[in-house]
Amino acid sequence: MTLYRRVWTMELREGAEAEYDAAHANIWPDLTAQMTQNGIVRFFLYRAGTTVFAFQERNRPFPASNHSPPSGLTARWWRKMAPLMCTEGPEARPVHHDLREVFALDVTTETTT
Repeated sequence: MTLYRRVWTMELREGAEAEYDAAHANIWPDLTAQMTQNGIVRFFLYRAGTTVFAFQERNRPFPASNHSPPSGLTARWWRKMAPLMCTEGPEARPVHHDLREVFALDVTTETTT
C-alpha cells in the first residue's frame, strides 16, 4: 500500500504546554474516527517547548490545498485549541509551517521468499 506523508510544525502560546498535552491525552473519539475515515493511518505529535511537530501518513493523496474548509468537528476542535495555539483567520486554523522531506529510510517493506 502506498502511503502519503505530510509533516509540519505549529506553535503554542507560552504557558499552554500542559493544557495542550492534556487535551491530546483526552482527544475526542469522534475526531480520531473522522481521521481514520479520511484515510489517516498514522498521526504523531511531538512537542519541544512550545513547538509542536506533526507527522501524518494517509492511504490516499492529501488535498492539494491545506486551506480547504474544515469539517464541523475539526472546526470545533480548532476553537477549543485556539486559546493555546497561534491561529489565523475566522476559523482559528492553527498556523502551521510545512516541512520538506529531505531523507527517509523505510525498511518496513514486505518481501516475499
